[in-house]
Amino acid sequence: MYLYLDESYNLKDRTKPQFISINGFQTVDVKKLWRRWKAYRLPFVGKSRIHAADRLFEPLRTKLLKFIYNQPDIKLLTVMQEISLIPASGEIEYYGKEEQLLFDKVYADMLKALFKASHIQAYKKVYITVDSRKHQHGVLSKVQFHKNILSFLKNWYPNTIVHFEMQPSYSNILLEIADFISNSFYRQYIGQEMKLLEPLKGRTLIMKNPLKRG
Repeated sequence: MYLYLDESYNLKDRTKPQFISINGFQTVDVKKLWRRWKAYRLPFVGKSRIHAADRLFEPLRTKLLKFIYNQPDIKLLTVMQEISLIPASGEIEYYGKEEQLLFDKVYADMLKALFKASHIQAYKKVYITVDSRKHQHGVLSKVQFHKNILSFLKNWYPNTIVHFEMQPSYSNILLEIADFISNSFYRQYIGQEMKLLEPLKGRTLIMKNPLKRG
């Protein structure tokens, strides 16, 4: 099984819901999806970096989600945590000095919750690719984050071979797909109507606020 994930969030704009989300897809036939996406994106190559937030590439979103609708082996994944519901105290600390949100800690625990819900243990081999992102304390923080996730996967899924990688989206076009999916859920979470997601609701793993209070 293959999982491709990207994050989206709103931490600053108080006129919209504030949240962190991790979104993407899982599939057992990644080659077919790769070939189709390569064909879809070809007319847009060279115009600028393909990114879901750029309106220039909006036609790609429509093509992608309609294609996924006709591929029953592809499942969408989304986990969303409202900032206001992140525990301010308790066994796990999600805030540091001066009440600064420990983003890496929140992000890691959200990933773990999503992995648990994805039934990774049902597969012999699982390949997880996450869009690389900046970490609060630079390279060292990134290395620690990677080790944290690898340790979790090894301990929770001893009978499954799990490969976990963090890659920049420009190095893997399948992460572009995760970007479009993530941006679609981002729009939904800030209150926009996303009709293209509605037909896929039955094939979407949805988790909300996995970080419990207290």
